[in-house]
Amino acid sequence: MNQAEFNEIIALLRSDDPMTYEEGFHSLKGRVDEALNKLIELEQMETDEKMRSRLVELIGESTEPSAIELLKSELDSPYYEVRMWAYSALCYSDSEEAKKLAQHYKVENPDEDFL
Repeated sequence: MNQAEFNEIIALLRSDDPMTYEEGFHSLKGRVDEALNKLIELEQMETDEKMRSRLVELIGESTEPSAIELLKSELDSPYYEVRMWAYSALCYSDSEEAKKLAQHYKVENPDEDFL
């Protein structure tokens, strides 16, 4: 995917219109690993909670070690939705390591209301 295509999809993800957002999400869903480094870089620079949580959800489609590491770090996010999507992605990952991280988080954070 070239930079122009990536930027176009990210613009869709930023939309407040649910259908436009979904179009962007599904445009990248099967290609997350192809754009993973760009997504991680963008997520780490993002200051908007809503967009950050959307990027975490999307990155959660990957089982690459760098994606799992990012999801693990976002379990400590001050933003509720970011933590929720990071936890959810780890829970439903095909990676055994990710599932172990989710289980550990659940044990250590029993007061999280999304558990």
